Parts: sequence; structure tokens; C-alpha cells
Amino acid sequence: MSGLSEFSLIEETVRETAKRFTERYWIEKDKAAQFPKEFLDEAARLGLTSLLVPAEYNGVNIKVGDYVGLVRLVSSLHGVAAGDLLMAYNTFGAHPLFTLGSNEQKRKFAERLITGEANPCVAVTEPAAGSDTLSVSTVAERSGDGYTIRGRKIWITMSHITRQMILVARTSSPQSGRRSEGLTLFLIDPHEHSGIRTSRIDDIALRALGSCEVFFEDVHVPREAVLGEEGKGWRALTGIFNLERLSTASISLGTAELLLNKAVEHAKTRVVFGRPIGANQAVQFPLAEGKVWLEAAWRLVRDGAEKMDRGEECAFEANGGALLAAKSSNMVADAAMQVFGGMAFAQDTGIELHWRNLRLLGWDQYRRSSPYLT
Repeated sequence: MSGLSEFSLIEETVRETAKRFTERYWIEKDKAAQFPKEFLDEAARLGLTSLLVPAEYNGVNIKVGDYVGLVRLVSSLHGVAAGDLLMAYNTFGAHPLFTLGSNEQKRKFAERLITGEANPCVAVTEPAAGSDTLSVSTVAERSGDGYTIRGRKIWITMSHITRQMILVARTSSPQSGRRSEGLTLFLIDPHEHSGIRTSRIDDIALRALGSCEVFFEDVHVPREAVLGEEGKGWRALTGIFNLERLSTASISLGTAELLLNKAVEHAKTRVVFGRPIGANQAVQFPLAEGKVWLEAAWRLVRDGAEKMDRGEECAFEANGGALLAAKSSNMVADAAMQVFGGMAFAQDTGIELHWRNLRLLGWDQYRRSSPYLT
């Protein structure tokens, strides 16, 4: 896709679709811990699940800069769950498939992204290997014409319904003390392999999508399942992680914008002691400061996306943008809770839903630990 008018048409359609999927829809999905299939079907119809799929595979094929803008827009209309779905399909689905995948892998998985059947996920995190990715203990041993995989993953979003999983495992021990060596990515459809079991975690955030523990018990996968090069998985992961940081930051900023707009409107209409609470500087200042931080974070994210489009290194912008987005979105979420007062704790207002979900994305202490920022 090319041309400003075509991109503007996507934005206009996204805004129009938001009228069908109101905040009530997302509140009920969260309460029931129910997957938003109706929204996903509509997103696929609009091409939002194939934004980064090349045109020759019938994808939308937009630039990363435009993609993060759409992620932010969708999140500002619907919240974290909707933005996370777009990230799953494009950042975890299309991007690694078309930058690392073989022609056979592209033919197998591309159509699922377009139709909304893939529900992609990346199985990296383990009980003893969270942000320390290089400590993963899941192993893939050579066996006949493929590999036998054993291990356990945790906090893997949508892993119970995925048809496109990137699995990170060790195929060899690090040589010469370099822990980044020996990691390999595998691209699999869990439905096609025995020995994979999931157990959903009863958590408090992103309940509409669901996160699970995943157990791999002597799972045999063919050699063709390797994504990229064997033993070079860490270098491949960094590219995925950079786009994930830009995407996560865009989700945070969009959802914070949603909360900011709700808080400003409530401050204008909520009257206490004969005047709107928004007439008080104690209410105005946190909202105004939050707006400044959101825009500052967005500029860093946008710079990172433009660098990625040009093929330049963007690790600092991606990680720095994620850090600023985490801090600023939590700042706005806290301010919105204060503006709404007691009503913020009522599920029907949606404030506590967005507050909870932003906490999942807004670990600024974790973001600070990035090696690209220290």
C-alpha cells in the first residue's frame, strides 16, 4: 500500500469500526475472560492482521512508522487487548515470518495471518528466565530428521489458541563463554504436534486474551521448523524485540490517551462544591503533565520506527521509547484513577480495566534494566 489517502482511509475505517466495539464490549470480555473473536474477525476483514505482510502474499504491506501509528490509534479507541492483538499478528506473526522464514514457512503461515486464524505467540519466558532471555533451559536435541524438544514456558499470551508459535530453545551449549550462542527459533503449529500442553493462568490483566504455562514433553519437530539459522536465534530475537518494544510502547501510549480523554471529560462534568473539579489546578496539572510525557515518548517511538524503516539500528529508540511510554502511561492511569475517585473502582467505568492492563505493559523498573539503556 502506498499513498497518504490510502492510509487515511484505513484510519477512518478503524475509527468507524470503534462504534461497533464499545468499551462495554471490552469490559464484558475482561469479566468473562473471553476471547474477542468478533473484534478479531473484523480486524482481519480490515487488513489489520496483515499490515506487515508483503503485497505478493496479499497483505497490506505498510511501513513500520505507519504500523505503530495504527497500533496507537486502535489502542486509543479500544485499549490494551485490541492493541495487543495487532501486535501479536504483525510483530510476532508477520515480521519474523517474512524476515526470517523460508518460502515453505511463508506459504504455510501467511494465509492464517490474513484470515485471523493464526493467533501468533512467542514462547520465550520461563519460570527462571524472564527478562534474562539467555538463561532459557528449554532444549531441542537432534533426533532423526528433526529435533526433540523438552521444557516449560510461562506467561505466553494466546498460547492455548495459537496456530503460529515461535519457540525459543537451546540446541547447543554456549561456546567460548558467549551465552548468546546456541539459541534457536522454531516456528510451529502446536496443533500439529503431540506432547504440547497448556495451562491457563488465572491472572488480573489482559484477561480477554489469556496467558498460559506451556509444557513441551518430548515434542518432535522436523528440521524445516527452524526459523532462521540454527544457533543464531539471539540475533534474530533482537530484531523481533525491537519491534515489540515499539509496538508495546504504542499500545501503552494509545491506551493512556484513552484514559486521558476520559479523565478530562469527567473533570469537566463532575461538579463538587458548586464547580467542576477540573477547575482545580490539583486536577489539571497531573493531566497536563501526563500529556507532555505521552507526546515525548511518542516522538522517541516514531523516531525508532522511522529508523527501522530505513534499515538502521533502533535499539536505543525502541527501548527508550518503551521506558518513557511505561512511565508516562502509568502516570496518566494513576491520574485518571484520582480524577474519577471512588467511581474508578467500579468495573463499569472501564478505568480500573485500563489501569490493570497498563500495569502489565508498564514495568518501568524492568524497562530500565535494558542493556541498551545502561
